[in-house]
Amino acid sequence: MARIAEIDRIDITDILNKVAYILDSKEYDRMGEVFADDIQFSNPGRLTANGLEELQAAFRNFPAPSLSHHITNLLLSDGENGTIKALCKALSQRADKSMAAAEYTDILKRTPMGWRIASRTIKPL
Repeated sequence: MARIAEIDRIDITDILNKVAYILDSKEYDRMGEVFADDIQFSNPGRLTANGLEELQAAFRNFPAPSLSHHITNLLLSDGENGTIKALCKALSQRADKSMAAAEYTDILKRTPMGWRIASRTIKPL
């Protein structure tokens, strides 16, 4: 298994952190900066989307989006066909001020615009 280049680690970490800033500011039109056009997004019981436009619409129409997203304990590993798998723990402050914990499994692919999340699966903890 090849070692992930340091510049790719930095770029991917920045992408994963940027998701939180975009979601927390509700700038859903900027989601293409972090998610691939063909994103497969699964957060069972809360939100599922196939494709960037569907994901943006789902977030725009979500009745009570979380106020603050945080990721931690990030692990990166080589995936298939040049992809990178990212696994991390996540905390979010919900609209009712409660905290929720989850585990994110992301598959990132290199695009002409740089690394983008092609798949995100959220497992509530």
